[in-house]
Amino acid sequence: MLIALLALFLALGGPAQARKLINGADIRKGTVRSAQVKDRSLSERDLSSAAVRALLTTPDGSVTANKLAPGAFSGAAIVDGTVAAPDLADGAVGAGKLADNSVTGAKLADGTLGTNDIARFSGAFRITAEDLGTIQPHTCWARSPRGLAPELAGADISQDALLVHPRATFNENILSFSYRTSGSESPSRFVLSLCNVSNTEYTPPSIGFSYVVFDLP
Repeated sequence: MLIALLALFLALGGPAQARKLINGADIRKGTVRSAQVKDRSLSERDLSSAAVRALLTTPDGSVTANKLAPGAFSGAAIVDGTVAAPDLADGAVGAGKLADNSVTGAKLADGTLGTNDIARFSGAFRITAEDLGTIQPHTCWARSPRGLAPELAGADISQDALLVHPRATFNENILSFSYRTSGSESPSRFVLSLCNVSNTEYTPPSIGFSYVVFDLP
């Protein structure tokens, strides 16, 4: 009986006829798995719209730094405001990477700026006891310190703001001091005056001073 049925099956066309008779409606849902699908036989039209969208979307966090070729990622690809300080390596942002006027006072940590960061010129000088000599009562000694940074740079500081401060050996009980820029006569220098405010002559020791020049707009 079995042999007769096989002979009849082959006579009617066998497997070729079976392909004509079996279609998608005959396959129970969930019975065809990856092993039954021929490799590289599916195309985009065989996939649902949701599956296509999922394949075209990059999952969050799936692309790391080692997946990017050098130079493949530029600023234009970064959404504004998405890069925070923890995302930057130490020392990665130098002065050359900052746009003019992009850093405001609110972005600076308190106490981080030094004189060199805000002054046009700064430094120190010393007036020796020999240069000072003896200053008579109620008279003044005045000179222009020479060889300071503004003069060496050939800079005009005549319209700049100037700050001069004496160091420890200055006796404020006997001396007062004042200073001013030299004006057009010596635009890279300033004049320092020391006055004896006491009623007796005074021979001061060598005195050191610090100075700062600020560029005024």
